[in-house]
Amino acid sequence: MRGVIAIGVLLALGLIFAAMALLSGPSNIGWAQVADGLDPVESQIIFQLRLPRVIMAILAGSALAVSGVLMQTFFRNPLAEPYITGVSAGGALGAVAAGAFGLAGVLVIGSAALTGGALVTAALYLFALRSNTRSPLSILLLGIALGTLCGALIWFILLRQGPGGTNEAIAWLLGRVSTVGYTEIVALLPAVVIGLALAVYYIPDLDALLLGEEKAASLGVDILAARRGILGAAALLAAACVAFCGVIAFVGLMVPHIARGFLGATHARLLPLSAVGGAVLLLGVDLVARTIDPPREIPLTVITSILGAPFFIVVLLRSKGLRW
Repeated sequence: MRGVIAIGVLLALGLIFAAMALLSGPSNIGWAQVADGLDPVESQIIFQLRLPRVIMAILAGSALAVSGVLMQTFFRNPLAEPYITGVSAGGALGAVAAGAFGLAGVLVIGSAALTGGALVTAALYLFALRSNTRSPLSILLLGIALGTLCGALIWFILLRQGPGGTNEAIAWLLGRVSTVGYTEIVALLPAVVIGLALAVYYIPDLDALLLGEEKAASLGVDILAARRGILGAAALLAAACVAFCGVIAFVGLMVPHIARGFLGATHARLLPLSAVGGAVLLLGVDLVARTIDPPREIPLTVITSILGAPFFIVVLLRSKGLRW
């Protein structure tokens, strides 16, 4: 019952944020215009510019939050999430590299981002598979190192492109949902649906993994298949978001922890609440980004990092040496 109430409250808050987002912007479109009926220009602004932005924020927020849940359970690490583990940076490197080679198109850039995120995920997976201790600290440090390496390669590529391309890429890398349309939404939607479906499919395995791999194996879990499916879903969700929204930090860290504090670690409750919570958080962040200093917009990662960095420190201090 508590979970239903929490999701209901979040859905109501999300609807409020979405309505405010549809009516926020340089064009003075308010409730009066909506009540009187929108003219063609106003309809174009609402349905072709602002509505895709709202939908993308919902999809990306849900995907990043669920990806964070999967990574935290897989690595048994309270600090794991796409940004910190370097998966987002790998996706960004793939997308930037594709652009540097003159490749274009939503599907091409999306595929390149998925490839980059998958490569970083594979490195983390192989390290976790071969490590005898599977130390959460070691895995976290590897992810940070890989993310730093990807970041350095991104800057190397951008600096070779010249100022024009660099400025545009920086704006994208800092996270935004303002430049997407229905084409990007249609391309992202299958990846998000597949990733969320895999997360739901692996709920029993995720709960079993909380007890440890030996216990999970004794309960009949195919550990190798579960590892691949869970981490594959996490990478798919994270990299797909990077392809169209850039790098958005800490959503996958904050939302799962807050949801876990409300409903505990059982994934049948944790995943839905995290998905809705991630959507509401990114809707709210995007609303703040476009209204705090008009007409300029603040990059999404600036705001999520202001929120997420202190949150990261608190979780780090509470995790007692990263043991969970």
